[in-house]
Amino acid sequence: MRYIQSWYASNCDGEWEHEFGIRMATTDNPGWHIQIDVSETKLEGVLVPRERRDLSGGEWMIAWSDGKVFQAACSPLGLRDVDALFEHVAEGAATGEAEQSER
Repeated sequence: MRYIQSWYASNCDGEWEHEFGIRMATTDNPGWHIQIDVSETKLEGVLVPRERRDLSGGEWMIAWSDGKVFQAACSPLGLRDVDALFEHVAEGAATGEAEQSER
């Protein structure tokens, strides 16, 4: 989760982190659910259609964003893949390749 950690740290400005942030929880299927508030960041308005990906070794990941919250659910060993997808979305937004919603 290196990229997500770095992204979070880069958005902490003494104010943003008091209202927004990242939530992670385990699920009973088993796996993880991650919610990343992207409000008031460069990722606000970036849409990610819900998509399920089957990963190697029987692992899986589902991710989406409504332009305000990026969400992902994954199998126990899928956090690295969530991190890579979030990096791809963020880098796409930085280069103007991401789909933007109308705010």
